[in-house]
Amino acid sequence: MNTCIAYYSKSGNTKIVAEYLSKKIGVDIIKLEDKTNYKGIVGFVKGGMNASRTKIAELDSSIYNEISKYDRIILATPVWAGKTTPAINAVLENVDFKGKEVYVVTTQADPSFRGSDERKKFYKDIIEKKNGKLIECFSLQGAIPGRSAKDIEELISQVDNTVNIV
Repeated sequence: MNTCIAYYSKSGNTKIVAEYLSKKIGVDIIKLEDKTNYKGIVGFVKGGMNASRTKIAELDSSIYNEISKYDRIILATPVWAGKTTPAINAVLENVDFKGKEVYVVTTQADPSFRGSDERKKFYKDIIEKKNGKLIECFSLQGAIPGRSAKDIEELISQVDNTVNIV
């Protein structure tokens, strides 16, 4: 089954996870580039507001066809304001999930993973409405907002101990 990891990362935590997981299971990786400026405190607030309002990012439109070529899609995203990022919202809106198996991997600062059940339902509803199947949603603890993980080995350990993609 051909597989890709499509990921968005602002501070680098999700990038670490996506790149490690890509090498670990030997799959293609696709970086999502949101054209919105989320730098600084204003960008932080804007990002949280856009995520909480389920805004859709402006991405290069060719990315959707590229992702749609795969049978199994792993979406990796940080959690902002308890929600998914606008970049992943754009993928959910524009990718053809028909007949696809989808996994979601999130990174978030909250060690209790508050809201993970609601996010899983959000992903499941959208993917199944588009005739795909959400196989699993994994939650990992990243660094505090705006900071990269200081302990990369800890993130990698969480991937090894939590993320099971067969």
